[in-house]
Amino acid sequence: MLLNSMMRLVIFVGFFALMGCQIDRQTLHHAKSVTELKKDAALTCPINDSIACAQDTAFNKLYASSQMNDNNKMLILDHGEQSLLVRINLIRAAQKSIDIQTFIWNNDEAGNWVLAELIKAARRGVEVKIIGDQLYTMGNSWLMAELATIHKNFGFRLYNPVFSDAHTSTFEFATAIACCLANLNRRMHNKAFVVDNRYAIVGGRNYSSRYFDWDGTFNYKDREVMAIGSVVDEIITSFDSFWESPHVLPLTHLNDVANRIINNQETQTDWNQPLPELARELSEQANDNSYIEQTFFKHFVAVDRVEYFSDTHDKPFNKEARAVNKQLTEKFHDLFAQTEHRLLIQTPYLVFSRKARNMFKKLRKDHPEIDFQVSTNSLSSTDAFYVYAISLKHKRFYLKKLGMEIYEFKQRPGMIEQFFATHQTNEHTRFGMHSKSFVIDHKISMIGSHNFDPRSDVLNTESGFIIYDREFAAQLTASIEQDMLPENSWLVAAKEQIPFFSHISGFFASISRKLPIFDIWPFRYSTSYELLPGKEPVGRDHPDFFEHYKAVGNFPDIDLPVKQIQTIIISAFGGFAEPIM
Repeated sequence: MLLNSMMRLVIFVGFFALMGCQIDRQTLHHAKSVTELKKDAALTCPINDSIACAQDTAFNKLYASSQMNDNNKMLILDHGEQSLLVRINLIRAAQKSIDIQTFIWNNDEAGNWVLAELIKAARRGVEVKIIGDQLYTMGNSWLMAELATIHKNFGFRLYNPVFSDAHTSTFEFATAIACCLANLNRRMHNKAFVVDNRYAIVGGRNYSSRYFDWDGTFNYKDREVMAIGSVVDEIITSFDSFWESPHVLPLTHLNDVANRIINNQETQTDWNQPLPELARELSEQANDNSYIEQTFFKHFVAVDRVEYFSDTHDKPFNKEARAVNKQLTEKFHDLFAQTEHRLLIQTPYLVFSRKARNMFKKLRKDHPEIDFQVSTNSLSSTDAFYVYAISLKHKRFYLKKLGMEIYEFKQRPGMIEQFFATHQTNEHTRFGMHSKSFVIDHKISMIGSHNFDPRSDVLNTESGFIIYDREFAAQLTASIEQDMLPENSWLVAAKEQIPFFSHISGFFASISRKLPIFDIWPFRYSTSYELLPGKEPVGRDHPDFFEHYKAVGNFPDIDLPVKQIQTIIISAFGGFAEPIM
């Protein structure tokens, strides 16, 4: 009774919070007026010319070449710190505009450094626009109030603010789950970075230290692609549609920020303070065009064809929009269905939607010889164990029905020093995989933000580059295959079969796994395998497979029994939540 009463109270409070969440006109008008008075209009460029004040960038050579040859040049950015280096170089070289979309922007060392560089660019005359998803951006209304008033050239907007606030407290989040989960779940997951409509970076990285190898506890192995050429115009078209969307609000339209501005409660950050020690060498490299050229130029590919594909800004809110405008998921499914020889996918969360599972099942039936390989996280490396638990339900279907080869990334891969900048890490630092990519038949590639899961299909807006080029596909394939090497990933495969018992167990398991709850059959079809020392990798169907690999259990390298138990419980009873995970 007490629990029910509390739930009713939360829903009651949430209902009235939702009803009164929009800022009132008087407060909005007042906040706008005060903001305009507070905004700095001074320019640091002495001749009032942002072009003259911009740093030169070596990438100008590639832009000139792309214009002359009418092609798009693409670069895979697998290394976190190098991706940060490219951003700093381009921000300092910006002459007219910088446009950024992101899911997360954390108030940490990497996030603040990029922010400081953007503010300096705005102060020299560059128009800076940032769109962040409200739920995971900054989490500090005082700081957001400062950013709203920082400079006339600096604009910051948030996608789908919960209760029309910039910061969502723990209580507000719980209230939103109870009363307004459908709205809370609609998020912008696009990641795009564009400078002067010439240079762009698209992929999976957010603005947080752990995406750039700067976190001492956990870092992501992520992937982006830099583009130089006419395809950048397609990103700007998408960005502008989001910027003007009714689902994207300026900071002054948010209750907590507006009240901070009116009451002079903004933070007063020194954006010119000395760089943190770990940024100093990178800052020098960002100013060194010879270093930029030597490090990156040889890896660019002039691709045959590329398109930027983004969901519409209203996709999560409007079923009709999803029907009228082709969304990224449909594009992927059309491409996947055309696979003839090999499909290679990398995703942090191996939870395909029912529609995707049926599509892959038909693909396997039509082309039984297709090589279907997936690189994903293990329980030890994932940042979302509850999503891994749902993935666990479908392992038998993925392996037996779809014929997948599944490789799960280790939290301490053998190639740490090649994959990550390690000056912030130690022997206790965990690593996880966050890349979202695929390669079809060695010729069609994708790098973007889409996780190939139900959330990306319906609840999030997503974006990515689709590249039609064999040389680029070969580079991306080599990158993913490196992650799948035995020193970096465990191979997931069927357990050694026991006559009669395995057949009976499989029968009951297939029934149990289809249940949204009470999936309680205790015997798993598969387990993880480690390659034995001195042995060569072989396929799961190889007659000597068990002489080359040893079984290491479903959850290798997990020392916390509680985490294992939670994963098993969610897998057994949490299947109903799969569409929103």
